[in-house]
Amino acid sequence: MNIQNMKVSIGIVIAIIAQAFGIIWYVAQLDSTVSNLDTTVSSIQESAADVDLAVLETDFLNLKEQVDKLSYQEQVDLSPISIAITELETSLGLISDRLNEERDIRYTTLNEILDDLDELETTQALIDNEMRTIMSDHGGFADVLQQINAAGLLPSGEKRQYGSYGGN
Repeated sequence: MNIQNMKVSIGIVIAIIAQAFGIIWYVAQLDSTVSNLDTTVSSIQESAADVDLAVLETDFLNLKEQVDKLSYQEQVDLSPISIAITELETSLGLISDRLNEERDIRYTTLNEILDDLDELETTQALIDNEMRTIMSDHGGFADVLQQINAAGLLPSGEKRQYGSYGGN
């Protein structure tokens, strides 16, 4: 391939040069944006450091003030307040114990009531079952008595109606 004999159109050369200028312009804009962001981040970090320092200084002054108050309070006799707090804690403990006892009593009573209710439901179910058995037996006796009556074997010609158990 001979470079001297190559013919390149002027349009292609202009297109390549235009693209090269476009890439250079884009890189320059990107560099400018990065520089601006770097400056902005630095200033934000400095202001944040200043704010943090001011907050720490304020916290330190507040703590120093509280220590001063506590050192002053150590000179004051706090024993009556301490006794009152102890008595209050004792009273609250007694009230808490009493409430726990009442809750336990109510819980026990409720459980006893529920146990009694379960026992009553079981008894009612047994009674219902026995009643069905008895009613079934009575229905069978009614059939037998109807047959005896139909045969005329009842004494003194009684005429009875049998059955209709259970509200029928």
